[in-house]
Amino acid sequence: MTHAISIPKLGLTMEEAIVVEWRHANGERVTKGETVITIETEKIVFDVEAEHDGFLERVAEVGVTLPVGGLAGYLHLSAEAALGGSGAGVAPEPAPTMPAPAPAAAPAQVPAPPPASSSAEASAPAAPHPATLSAGSGAASQRLMVSPVARQLANTRQLDLSSITGSGPGGVILKRDVEAAPQAAPGRPPAVVGASAASALSTKSNPPATPAPPTRRPLSGMRKAIAKRMMQSLSTKAQMTGFGRVDMQEATKLRASLVAAESELGARITYTDIVLKAAATVLAAMPEMNAYIDGDEIVSWSEVSIGLAIAVDGGLIVPVIRNVDRLTLVELSLARQALIAKARAGKLGREDVDGGTFTLSNFGSYGGDFETPILNAPQSALLGIGQISDEAVVRDKQIVIRPMMSISLTFDHCLIDGALAGEFRARFKALMEQPALLLARLR
Repeated sequence: MTHAISIPKLGLTMEEAIVVEWRHANGERVTKGETVITIETEKIVFDVEAEHDGFLERVAEVGVTLPVGGLAGYLHLSAEAALGGSGAGVAPEPAPTMPAPAPAAAPAQVPAPPPASSSAEASAPAAPHPATLSAGSGAASQRLMVSPVARQLANTRQLDLSSITGSGPGGVILKRDVEAAPQAAPGRPPAVVGASAASALSTKSNPPATPAPPTRRPLSGMRKAIAKRMMQSLSTKAQMTGFGRVDMQEATKLRASLVAAESELGARITYTDIVLKAAATVLAAMPEMNAYIDGDEIVSWSEVSIGLAIAVDGGLIVPVIRNVDRLTLVELSLARQALIAKARAGKLGREDVDGGTFTLSNFGSYGGDFETPILNAPQSALLGIGQISDEAVVRDKQIVIRPMMSISLTFDHCLIDGALAGEFRARFKALMEQPALLLARLR
C-alpha cells in the first residue's frame, strides 16, 4: 500500500511550510519513526517522521512552499514503484481556512546537511529555492538556493550570494556558509583612468554623479510572517496602550540579595524573572485579563503561561514559559534561561511556542522607555517594560533619587476596559514596589 507524506499541522495558526531538506534519496528505504523530511514553518524548523515503512518517492522539491496537508511525497511498497513515480500527478490537498492570527514568527534555522546520499539522490537535479538572485550583469541568469536566515545575514553583511558556495543539500547556501565568507571591503570611490584624472575628480569641471538607485531584496519568510501577523493583530483588535512608572528601589535590593546567593540558589535571578513572577501573580488574581474573544464568546485560559519576546537573527520569536504563577523565582529563572538558549540555537519545538496566554516584551534592554507594543494575537494583553534609570522623584515631600522603570500595557479594548487595565497596572506596580510579597508566595 502507498502512503502519502503530507505537511503536518503544527499549531492552530500554521498555514504553510517550506521544504528545507529531504533526509533520504528517491527509492531509498525509510523505517517508521525515521526523519524523512525537514520543513520550516513561520515559527520553527521541524523534522517530520515517517508514519510507515516504505520506499521514498519525493514529490515536492527543496525550497517549495506547501500548505498544511499539502503533498510532499509517498512511501511505496517497493523501490521500483518509488523510482517509477507511480504516485506522481496527485495534487496536494488544499490548505484549510485558519482562524485567529498566530503568535510572533519563529527563527528560520536550517539544519546541518545529512550524510552523503545514495547515487539515486546524487543524480537528482537540485531544486531552486523560491528566493532567487541573478548571477550578475552579462552572465546567464542563475537561480541561487538560499535559506531565509542565510539570505538575511548576507543582506546585513552586504555580501554577494553568487560568490558563496553552499554546503547544504543540492548546493543550498546555509547560515554557516555566509558566516564563513570573507567580509566585504569598505566602499571606495571608483578609480579614474587616463591623464585627466585630476580634472575628472573636480566638481568644478563635472556635474554631480547620479545617485545610485535604491537596492531591493525580498522579504525573508520570517519577516513576511511577522508583517502579516502584526497587520492581522491591528486589524482584528481594538488596541490601546496605558503607561505607568514603577519605583524599583526595593526590587533592586531584592535582586542584589538574590544574586549574592546565586551559588546556593543555583540560578542568577534577573529583573525579568521578578517582572514575570509579578505579572503572573496579578494575572492569576485577575482572570479577566487572561482571556480573549473568539467570535461571540469569551475564552478564559486555564493557566497563566507567558510568552517572552526574544530578538533573533532576522526577527522576533516568543517562546512560552508554562504556569508561571506556580513557579518559584528559581524555577522560573531556569525555565527562562533554557528557552532563550533554545531560541538562539534555533532548536525550539512547537511545544515551546504555542499556548501563550500573555506576553512580556523587555524593550528596556535596548535602551527603550515607553513604547506601544502590538498584541500577540489571539492574546488580549501584553506588558512592555522599559529601562531602569535613576531619576529625581518626590517622596515624603522630599526630592530623592530612585531607580525608576516605565511600563506599557497594551490591551484589547473590545474585552478589557480602561478601568480593568488600570487595576492591573496598579496591582503590578504594588508588587514590584513591595517584591517581598512575591517570596511569600512560594508557588
